This record gives sequence, C-alpha cells and structure tokens, in this order.
Amino acid sequence: MKFTQSAILFAALAVGLLGLAGCANQKEPAEQALAGIEKTLEGSGAQLQKYLPERYEEINASVAALRENLAQEKYGDVVSEAPAVVDALRRAVADSQIRRAQIKVELESEWADLVKTMPAMLAAVDKKIIAQHGRPPEGMDRDAYKAVVASYDAARADWSKAAGSIDAASFETAVLTAREARTAIAGVMDTLGIKGS
Repeated sequence: MKFTQSAILFAALAVGLLGLAGCANQKEPAEQALAGIEKTLEGSGAQLQKYLPERYEEINASVAALRENLAQEKYGDVVSEAPAVVDALRRAVADSQIRRAQIKVELESEWADLVKTMPAMLAAVDKKIIAQHGRPPEGMDRDAYKAVVASYDAARADWSKAAGSIDAASFETAVLTAREARTAIAGVMDTLGIKGS
C-alpha cells in the first residue's frame, strides 16, 4: 500500500514536471508564431485597414488575444491558435489586394466620367458668374453670393490641382479630390439655378 501511494505520488509529480517542461518547450514556438504574425500585420496592416477595415479589426482582436495568452504564459494556447490567425491574415491580405484592384478599376471609370463632365459644368458656372457682373442673382443677398462664388473658386482650384497631379502614385487621391470638387460645383450650380448639361 505504501509502495502504491509512493508510486502514484511519483507518477503525479512526473506528469506535472512533464507538463511544465512541455509548457517551457512551447514558449519559443509561441513567441516565434506571434512575432511572425505581428511582422505580417505591421507590413500589411495599413492596406487591410484601408480596404477591409472590419477584417482588420477582427484580426487585430485575435492578435491581441494571442499577446494576452503569451503574457499569461499560456504558450500551448498561442501555438494552437496561431495557425488560424495566420490563415485569416493571409486570406485578408489577398482579399485586400483584390479589393484594391477593384477600387482602382472603379476610380479609373470615375475619372473618365469626371474628365467628360467637368468641363461643361465649369463652363456653365463661369458663364453664369460672368453674366451676373458681380451682382447676386435675384433672391440672393450679396454676402451669400460671394460665399457661393468663393466655394466655386475653391472647388475649381481643387479640380485643376487634381487634374494636374494625376499619376500612378497619386491617382486615388486625385480622383477623390476631383469627386469632391464636382460635388461642390454641382451644389453651386444648384444654388445658382444652373441646369446640368
């Protein structure tokens, strides 16, 4: 009986020590797994955040959970959960590249439309402003008219800047600026009672 109790105690102690050893053996793989994930996220995080913000938040939360487990020395959990995070991150990076390409195609189409429609809009507003000879249209006071003209001048300048700076590096920014300029100019046309052409 004494022998049996000693054997059980020894066996329990051995299992405990093996568990600790196993835990210690998993520390390095856990640290390496998290470091690899964080490096990938650091390199691709901005793109993910821009094109797939919801997926970025989900992955960020998963990485935070891995960090927490590592801090609590739950190395086995980190090692077992890391592959799913790696897979989610890999898929998200690939999907963000696809989304980026889709947006580029959409922006190219939008730019072609802007180039086609903006000259007529600008000509219509210029013609109206020249015809007013500095006087506000009927039903509008002078200060309101000045504000509308200032808004138009700013939007026209933004359009010119966007059109003059369009290149591969600044394409997306230029199209977004041009889009805002068109929206502002459309608002001026509406305020001045100019029909779209």
